[in-house]
Amino acid sequence: MSPSAHPIERLEPTQRTLRRAQYEAFEFELVAQGVLVRNASHANPEAHEYLVTIENGLPHSCRCPADEHHQGACKHRVAVAIRTSVLEAACNAQRIRELQTSGVQAAANPLAP
Repeated sequence: MSPSAHPIERLEPTQRTLRRAQYEAFEFELVAQGVLVRNASHANPEAHEYLVTIENGLPHSCRCPADEHHQGACKHRVAVAIRTSVLEAACNAQRIRELQTSGVQAAANPLAP
């Protein structure tokens, strides 16, 4: 699969996972490590909140049991991938953090090549 393919094609979710990612009531919060995905469909959403990390513009991993124990992307990773504005915001925040980090490193060692 080419890197320019849509993120959902690169994740290759099952049809069941894709449907659940579309209809469940997810809430998203950008954090330094990636995106917190909370499933508001549950009676206790805080107990169904997982961190999705982003690498190379793609939801890379999730701390949920399904992502750890099953083949393929979990519904939380797919939920981020299909919501373009969430994925773009996470990627932009990541780029900003990387620029800030490289700027801090350059300022700490101004004579480095």
